[in-house]
Amino acid sequence: MKTKKRVKRAKEWKREQVESIKNLISSHRTVGIAKIRGLGAKQLQRIRKEFRDKARLRVSRNSLISISFRKSGMDEVANSVDDQMALIFTDLDAFELYKVIEEGKIPAPIKAGAVAPHDIVIEEGPTSLKPGPIVGELQNLGIPAGIAGGKVVIKQRKVAVEAGERVSPALAEMLARLEIHPIREGLDLCAVYDSEGEVLFTPDVLHIDPSKYFSDLKEGIKAALSLATHIKYDYPTRYTIGDLISEANVKSVALAFNIAYPTSVTIKPLIQKAHSNARNLSINACIYERETMPYLLAKACSQARSLTAYLGE
Repeated sequence: MKTKKRVKRAKEWKREQVESIKNLISSHRTVGIAKIRGLGAKQLQRIRKEFRDKARLRVSRNSLISISFRKSGMDEVANSVDDQMALIFTDLDAFELYKVIEEGKIPAPIKAGAVAPHDIVIEEGPTSLKPGPIVGELQNLGIPAGIAGGKVVIKQRKVAVEAGERVSPALAEMLARLEIHPIREGLDLCAVYDSEGEVLFTPDVLHIDPSKYFSDLKEGIKAALSLATHIKYDYPTRYTIGDLISEANVKSVALAFNIAYPTSVTIKPLIQKAHSNARNLSINACIYERETMPYLLAKACSQARSLTAYLGE
């Protein structure tokens, strides 16, 4: 009887867990899943503290997480559940959540057997280690060391572990003693689901700086418009067709005016031009008309003054 009660309680507990996770999924804009392998209780407590007022961290069994996602219609997210996982619920967008998680990571020593994420370098110079057998230990690990000025010094820059190699226990201990922290400790984000846009983001996409992304997008749009402008006569688009029609209209009006072709647009400036030309012709030919008389009198007055000035000399 006790066994049946335990099984019943276990099933009930699992149902409650799934319902609780489903409710959290439906009540938040963004849901993230992250690996927590290697993180202890203190590290998780620190992360929860940093998440305060920004996000909620929940650790649960992978099977219950997968069931919750599938029952919420998020099969694609359920496929990303692997290793030891934690759920992150927030109303931040995916890029903001990724930024918060990355900024929350802190330098940490690498563990024995771990794969180096990049070349781990020991720089040349003095260390905080006291002289003694440590010099021999460094040399046994292939690290050129000696004593100078009462301090243990690294004589030459040394790549202790290349990227992709596993770190031996002895080297891991030595790196910690040298206070070399080659990794950043924190949540390892695997995927983020945006419920509003129904989009699943992966870390390689979220790694992009949004401000730089939008800046690059603007530059791309400018370049595209510039290209479209240069080839606008060969390849009109909905962005350039307005300018093309306007330019064609201006050029057609100019052509009609130059060849004296009367249209509803050119007739008025053509008449004004003809009137101006006729008046100038009348003035130059000294034809006495009502419109030309003021100009002819002014011209005669100017010539008389010039003659008077010439004779007066």
